[in-house]
Amino acid sequence: MSTKSITLNRKERPHTDDPLYELQWLMEALGISERFSRGYAEILMRIAKKGASRIGTGTLAEERGEKRTTLVYHINRLISMGLLVREGRDLQLRASNFERTIEEIERDVLRMFEDMKRVAREVDEALGLPRR
Repeated sequence: MSTKSITLNRKERPHTDDPLYELQWLMEALGISERFSRGYAEILMRIAKKGASRIGTGTLAEERGEKRTTLVYHINRLISMGLLVREGRDLQLRASNFERTIEEIERDVLRMFEDMKRVAREVDEALGLPRR
């Protein structure tokens, strides 16, 4: 079973036509701190632009002038959030574009809440708590 972890933050949407800034806002809305949101947005844009040809962490680290180990930490966080997937040594967006990727994450969250409601109902029944 793979573990997904996101934090949702309500944040006013930016009024801009700059895709990098909007993606940075999206990262912050998904729980990435302002300190890292631009870097995460840049990584995601680079992977998305690479598209079907995919890209590996070594190439990304070299392009960004970062240590591979540092980049891998951030990539793993993006994977655990459900934004990226790893295909062998290559990385790609979870879906064909950002909108579909967010839709996939939304479905994950809805499934999680359905599971939590089922468990809560079972606990209520086991404790004899009333259903209202």
